Amino acid sequence: MKVFAINSSARIGGESKTELILNHLIKGMEEEGAQVEVVNIFKKKINYCIGCFTCWTKTPGKCVHKDDMTQDLFPRYMASDLCVMATPLFHYTVNANMKTFIERTLPFAQPFLELRDGVTRHPLRQVPPATVALSVAGFPEYSVFKQLSSYMNFLYGKSLRAEIYIPGAETLALKTDTPVVKKLLDAVTQGGKELIKNKKISAETMKVINTPTSDFESMAAMGNAFWQACIDQGVTPKEFYKKNKPVKDS
Repeated sequence: MKVFAINSSARIGGESKTELILNHLIKGMEEEGAQVEVVNIFKKKINYCIGCFTCWTKTPGKCVHKDDMTQDLFPRYMASDLCVMATPLFHYTVNANMKTFIERTLPFAQPFLELRDGVTRHPLRQVPPATVALSVAGFPEYSVFKQLSSYMNFLYGKSLRAEIYIPGAETLALKTDTPVVKKLLDAVTQGGKELIKNKKISAETMKVINTPTSDFESMAAMGNAFWQACIDQGVTPKEFYKKNKPVKDS
């Protein structure tokens, strides 16, 4: 199976909690024999859709933009069997990078109107790959993903194979060596295996993935102290960690 994994986080290379969860999912997929391509779209040139409809009329199926999306990402996306869309939760849905990618997939649709399950839709020129939605959020409640889940289900319907949503992600990254977090990450890896083998994640595995790793009281106490320290020192989180990095014994 060919898997196209899209990471839309701008904080890659150890900082990204989106990347942390995605890497564990990919690990399971590769262990089950999948060929996984990962792309960090923050580093790619993807122009905004301008609504010109050239891809529907003058050059059916091909966008007018000559950028990384047209020349590289869209063909790889359409050639895959499964696409993992991994995004940090910004304003309760996908971030701007992922939204731009999604809007630029318009060429796989045709302009005509049809009813599908009682809802107006465009017929497909090409069938896009099945989708896995993956996201992380700072807030500890699962309800924070409600709007994102609604959006992904409306877009991809029955082709949405799984939704992996991890709340309390900031504290999650600080506790990766604790039993509860390790169990969650191992479950995400198991979910990757099951997606390749069974085209879905079992209820048992999802139950572990959905087990809370933090609560409001402990997360708020830690988070508020951290942000106040950043404000007092006049630094960003990245600068704070670099400035306050423990010195190892020689």
